[in-house]
Amino acid sequence: MYIKLLLVALLSFLYPHPDSFNLQNGDLIFQESCNGQINNAIKGVTSSVDKYQFTHVGMVYIKDNDSIYVIEATTPKVKITPLVEYLYPEKEKACYPKSVVGRLKAKYQPCIPQAIAEALPLIGKDYDYAYDLSNDKYYCSELIYLILLKANGGVPVFELNKMTFKSKQTNDFLPEWVAHFKKQKIAIPEGKPGINPGAMSKAKVIDIVHYYE
Repeated sequence: MYIKLLLVALLSFLYPHPDSFNLQNGDLIFQESCNGQINNAIKGVTSSVDKYQFTHVGMVYIKDNDSIYVIEATTPKVKITPLVEYLYPEKEKACYPKSVVGRLKAKYQPCIPQAIAEALPLIGKDYDYAYDLSNDKYYCSELIYLILLKANGGVPVFELNKMTFKSKQTNDFLPEWVAHFKKQKIAIPEGKPGINPGAMSKAKVIDIVHYYE
């Protein structure tokens, strides 16, 4: 017990404490990172709600009624991350991401338990660097899209859109994406179906319910 209390105190010292907002199972936490080439590339080709530039999203998973985690597809694997670590990642200590909570509307709340049940067996699956919906690998918004699709009986909760990797200003492929897909040794999947955190944040199936300071 003493060791557990010591660890809690240490975590409270190392990280800012999440505020008192009550998260619910299945809430989506959108994040806008402030660094990284791919994060900047995502910002360059997508748009989000309230003028944010979201680069990531995960689903809240409340375990044993009190332990709060986030199921996320991130590099290099799909994983379950404690809430504090998700909101305040050590690797981004110099500039923590902005986090915003979206909640599925009442019509889709019954899907949440099954969506989480669909997600848990995917823990440990590889991150989808190819942004391909059919390869049994997962990028962040793809994971959320697919688990809710299955939970809703094969009817999409979020709609797919045509992916673009071109600058909104110049209509040219961003150099970061050219380099990324060259490294993957695949063609840029311009126009292929996909979904991104920004598009999810603007969808009519959710309400934005909280902003973490």
